[in-house]
Amino acid sequence: MSLVVGLKDAWKVTFPALLFCTSLDFVGGYFLGSYFNKLMTDYPILLLVLPGLMGLRGNIYGALSSKFTTSLFLGEMRPSLREDKVFEGLTLGTSLSLTSVMILWIIGILKIGRGAFEVLAILLSSTIFVSILLSYATAIVSVVPFRKGIDPDAVASPLVTSISDLLTIPALIAFVILFEVEGSYFYTITVALILITLIISLRFRFDRRTFFELSAVLILFAMVEGLSGSIFESYSNFIYRAFIFSILYPSILDSLGNYGCVVGSKTSTRLHLGEIKRFLDFRSIRDIASLLSTSIPLSVFMYSLGYFVSINLNRYVGFQYEFFLLYPIFVLLVMITSYSLAFMSYRMGLDPDNVTIPAITTLADLIGTIFTVLISTC
Repeated sequence: MSLVVGLKDAWKVTFPALLFCTSLDFVGGYFLGSYFNKLMTDYPILLLVLPGLMGLRGNIYGALSSKFTTSLFLGEMRPSLREDKVFEGLTLGTSLSLTSVMILWIIGILKIGRGAFEVLAILLSSTIFVSILLSYATAIVSVVPFRKGIDPDAVASPLVTSISDLLTIPALIAFVILFEVEGSYFYTITVALILITLIISLRFRFDRRTFFELSAVLILFAMVEGLSGSIFESYSNFIYRAFIFSILYPSILDSLGNYGCVVGSKTSTRLHLGEIKRFLDFRSIRDIASLLSTSIPLSVFMYSLGYFVSINLNRYVGFQYEFFLLYPIFVLLVMITSYSLAFMSYRMGLDPDNVTIPAITTLADLIGTIFTVLISTC
């Protein structure tokens, strides 16, 4: 009976959210596929930092959503979008996003170098803009399901990371175009966004312990994301020739991260509630097995959408069966890793809300990038 409950939760709650998230990812995938050659040729630093932009924003706001859901279950936060914690999350998320962007930019300079300051301006403006939107989106997808009696751990993290990907690539492309077409407007908007951020940060202060704890983790993970970006940029020609994977890339990274986030968020909440006493927990194994059963239809859905988008962009793509064979294996690897990270961090006295989500989405980005390159070069 318990297995039936796990399957019901996976298929009725999480799987629809994963399908919705994957659909959102293809907005970013469409923009990435359409402008991939331009980024590869004119803005290679942006191509290098792109995995980190998507991944670290998912890390930051995935962790923020996990903190929101834990606070809601523990009664530390009212299910209201007017809570001070929502605005504190805005300042925390923006500060962490800017910190991670600076690290990624430095990595990009060290590897590529050219166009450094123009790229920095584009990164700062798009980061602040997306951070403001993501902060409210994170609060909405955490609070609204809780109000309706739905477990926000099952949907919040996947939705947040997918909304992050949905906003990141189009916003980045939009600011690139604005920079090239109307430079004066671009710099005016950039200054205005910086001023708005300063005003909000002076009004709402975030918890410094959380900031430094997450910052320490993000610096380490930014290095890993830099490695992912370096691999992605180095093999961009192969990915562009395969083409469908330039479109699928956001979906691959995001879906792997989403599976990890769901497991990590559920595990974190159950650890805080004292429901997990030992590593081999039957309910956790049941949840992982139930979620794994959804990976095969999700891979079919992803590839089908990628195929139709490719055709819409007048590019021919073939059928690569390796994608369907390997994808569930990578999903299982990510989920087991996520559960292990949450369990070990809690036993070490760390808050798994601050560790698990950033760690697993970063590792999922590296694994997903290697997976994409591997399939693209077959």
